[in-house]
Amino acid sequence: MKSIQIIFFLLLIQNIFSQPTLKIYCTQFDEARRFVFQSNLDGSDIDTLTFPIRPTAIAVDWKSNPQKLYVGLSGATGLGKIVRCDVDGGNQEDVITDLITIADIELDLRNRKIYWVQDTYDDDKIYKADMEGLNSSIETIYSSTTTNRDLWGIALDVDAHRMWFTERGGTCYSSYIKSMSMNGGVTTTIVNPACNPHDVEYFDGKIYWFSDDELKKADADGNNITTIISPVKADGLAIDATNNRIYWVDYSYNYVRCVNIDGSGDQVISTGHHTLSMIDTDYNPAIVNLENETNFVFSFKLYQNYPNPFNPSTTISWQSPVSSWQTIKLFYVLGREIETIVEGYYDAGNHSTLYIVNSSLPSGVYFYQLKAGGFVQTKKMMYLK
Repeated sequence: MKSIQIIFFLLLIQNIFSQPTLKIYCTQFDEARRFVFQSNLDGSDIDTLTFPIRPTAIAVDWKSNPQKLYVGLSGATGLGKIVRCDVDGGNQEDVITDLITIADIELDLRNRKIYWVQDTYDDDKIYKADMEGLNSSIETIYSSTTTNRDLWGIALDVDAHRMWFTERGGTCYSSYIKSMSMNGGVTTTIVNPACNPHDVEYFDGKIYWFSDDELKKADADGNNITTIISPVKADGLAIDATNNRIYWVDYSYNYVRCVNIDGSGDQVISTGHHTLSMIDTDYNPAIVNLENETNFVFSFKLYQNYPNPFNPSTTISWQSPVSSWQTIKLFYVLGREIETIVEGYYDAGNHSTLYIVNSSLPSGVYFYQLKAGGFVQTKKMMYLK
């Protein structure tokens, strides 16, 4: 009887915190029209939201009640800003002001942070700040001052505290997809060449992006690259986490298309627009895990360290469904123990630790292992001097 009650409770919790994808939002990169289009996932019931400056980037705060939009406004001349508003475009208020061209916006809905890309071709940056307040806690976390270098899209995995971004040069081999911590720091190039990459998205352990005429996906570390669909031309990219679909803005014809993650079901869902730019849906679990928000973690899990390879430090994260004594130990490749990285009593939830390597260790492959009660999980990492 008790086990039935537990199963019922878990199903109830999962149902309470489920969040269906219902809407898509597209920005119109046009000085005269200055619209955001809202519609159902099939393109029906289009609403037009008007803004004072042309909208170039958008993200949906689907966790707030009522939901809010964060819209990057970039003037043809002068400064732009990021505004917050209702999903019908009403109650617009400034969040970040005095900005140059805003290429993309992502939201960390667990920690209530906003991330955005400044795209100027010779002084491109990635920033983060508080979502609430005005110009609150603004930080620069990445900067590129290379002439003709173009930052465009960013994606977040809040659970692993990891970010991906696209950086375009004049050729395929001077264009990249890079990865780094959401606090900035060391970057890792995970895809090169990446021909003319625009936006990038993360969902369910995979990254998605466009390379020239192809929609591609790969593992989070850039391995196992495959083509989902070709040919396509795209700016903005968004994930429908309910139906496992990908939506994008096709800049050749200025319409919205979608395809299933396996490459099937390609269709045009919205036409008749002009100079569309970025797109977002009203649900992507990569930007916050609602189970974790309420401390309902259902299993132990040891995450891959980041960055990897690393020198001299890397972050190790794990989750626990119960409070217990937990250890993480480091081993040589042949199994001999080196040191204890973590040891102590940890509450249920998500945890992370910064591991700084002993400088006397040689370069090579190592293993780190989480033990908690009867649970054991091991991951491989690489240290490069």
